[in-house]
Amino acid sequence: MNGRHYAGVIFLLIVILVASSLMLFGKKIEVNAASTVLVNQPYIVHFSESLKQDSVNKGDVYLEDNQGHRVEATILLHENRKSISIANTKPGKYVLLVEKNAFEESKTKAKKQKIEFTVIEEIEQIQSMKDLENFFKVALSREKRNLEKTEMTIAEESANVAADRGSGGTSHSTTNNQVEDIEEGDIVVTDGRYIYSIIENEIVITDANNPKSLKVVNKISLEKNSYPTQLMIKEDTLIVIIDQYLEMKKEDYISGISMTKAAFYNVKDASNPKLVREVAQDGYMNGVRLTDGILYIVTNKTPDYWIITEKEDVELRPYVYDSAESESVQPMDIKQLSILPGSMEPSYTIISAIDVKNFEKSEVKTKGFLGGSSTLYMSKEALYLTAFNYLPATTFKSSKMIATDMMILPMATDTDIYKFDINGMDVKLAATTTINGSILNQFSMDEHNGYFRVAVTEGNSWGAGEQTSKNHLFIFNDQLKKVGEVKDLAKGEKIYSVRFMGEKAYIVTFKQIDPLFVIDLENPENPKVLGELKIPGFSNYLHPLDENHLIGFGYETESRVDSFSKKPIVTTPGMKVSLFDVSDFSNPKEQDSVVIGGRGTYSDIQYNHKALFRNANLNYYGFPVTLYEAKGEYEVAYKGTGALIYEITAEKGIQLKGNLIKNAQKDEQYEDYNSMITRLLYIEGALYTISPKEVNSYDLKSFKKLGNVKIK
Repeated sequence: MNGRHYAGVIFLLIVILVASSLMLFGKKIEVNAASTVLVNQPYIVHFSESLKQDSVNKGDVYLEDNQGHRVEATILLHENRKSISIANTKPGKYVLLVEKNAFEESKTKAKKQKIEFTVIEEIEQIQSMKDLENFFKVALSREKRNLEKTEMTIAEESANVAADRGSGGTSHSTTNNQVEDIEEGDIVVTDGRYIYSIIENEIVITDANNPKSLKVVNKISLEKNSYPTQLMIKEDTLIVIIDQYLEMKKEDYISGISMTKAAFYNVKDASNPKLVREVAQDGYMNGVRLTDGILYIVTNKTPDYWIITEKEDVELRPYVYDSAESESVQPMDIKQLSILPGSMEPSYTIISAIDVKNFEKSEVKTKGFLGGSSTLYMSKEALYLTAFNYLPATTFKSSKMIATDMMILPMATDTDIYKFDINGMDVKLAATTTINGSILNQFSMDEHNGYFRVAVTEGNSWGAGEQTSKNHLFIFNDQLKKVGEVKDLAKGEKIYSVRFMGEKAYIVTFKQIDPLFVIDLENPENPKVLGELKIPGFSNYLHPLDENHLIGFGYETESRVDSFSKKPIVTTPGMKVSLFDVSDFSNPKEQDSVVIGGRGTYSDIQYNHKALFRNANLNYYGFPVTLYEAKGEYEVAYKGTGALIYEITAEKGIQLKGNLIKNAQKDEQYEDYNSMITRLLYIEGALYTISPKEVNSYDLKSFKKLGNVKIK
């Protein structure tokens, strides 16, 4: 690529938001689109007003190249008639033209819209500090423009509008990971001899070789402003993921930066752990994964780019650190920075990879991508990151919606998905796509036999009209081209949990009752809803028991009339564990269920799947829990905290085996944080509970207490 052409591409890349306007009965039409798109990916444009159903067929929407010649391409109008997709374009520069007659409402004074974009063959690198500064200057300009438009809109309208393995193949617990053999890390891990736990600002190492004689053999203390968040154990290597705030004395315009650090300890002698190496990268942790001996770290970083309006020579690059290379943090090489196609976020996604098998000498490969990310999913072949793509302010029907909804929750219209191929330490952007709606969490995504599946909620469950929530499942091929979909599940509700199991998907939605949808994905081009179950309550987390049964962890619900407002409300009178029988896909059933505690009862398992204890040999499933009960219509009373262990089988259902709840004392009104169990694990025939205060051991079958050691 020659210098002149490259400069042109960079200029287009930094023009992130294309915005044009024309007058329609006094309204401004906003156009939201990126300036670049990867070849073989659809280019999507959003408008604040509806287009006519036949606007594309009539030729009022068309594509030209940069010479003004019409180009044959696939142009599709979305169902909402506010979005257009363009596909089958070759690399090059294009202009999308939309005639004034294409819109539902038009005036003779209206001008046709021109949206320029570039189709690129591969992601482009930043070449100079000037390019980087220009990127953030455009971001500042866009933010200012959006703010002014929002304020103007409010002013104008105010007068008018008031299959689980459960560690069965080992003799000790492992982390409950989403994907087998892809380690996610947790706050407590074990190697079968020692228990490593994060307790406040320390890593506590407990000798568990003899459950009747537990010993704390060491505590790893961290430096100032460092907070451990995740642990991983790989043979004799303990990996500690750390959030660190680092003061930046040499820069007068920032006081410090937040970094994510991976510290590698040799724990061959666990009583004397030795710090061997530290690597760090700028930003807050999005996620970490360890697979095939390679550790991947993903962080998000938003630099203080607004300072460029006040100072010159502002460092906008992310910082990295490697104790094997330097004693201090260093800004990333400009050649390691690229712009994600379609990105609209003035922030970085930073991805690093290091070989844990040879971590003492392995290089660290780090890449920075301009463009933020939110949720991470990883398969054995690829890393997927999502990013929100928000509605422009003036697409809302009224300023009242802006003033209320934006304060409650940013209204995401789309989600951008970026697929990175992984080959050892090499991470390369492979494909991108955009979907309507937003995803709940990592379990909303899955890869199976080369197909990527994702479940989303579009709109809001409290919305009305076109803003009413709808739920969809989309299937893409390995190039992220959509090949199949199931749309409009449970209108007016939103997704609460998702589980993909091979060629089936299970989706729980909720507003007043809990529908469980069973979806057949055997034919990716023609997915089908096979069955639906409606029961009170909802599941926050679905866990596979076997190919025909699911365990749901969530809440029981009941509807009643509020005595104050006299309106119907839905309350949660207790935690709920359900066993779903999906052997007859067309007729799923709740085979068994238990309700735990009363209103106010909660467990970590309801929002963190790593809190689930599993022992496949004994069919045990357990979790920490804190019990409350209703006290009148609005108040609750504390009843105790601890853990519960159930035997769950298809034959016997859900049976309580171990009750490790410590009942509340007479004058105890709230749970004591230091006494709350955070994790359960097993080693051989012993069960261990870990809390900030102590580690306890029990016989795994009788649950008789065997030992105890105080941590603090």
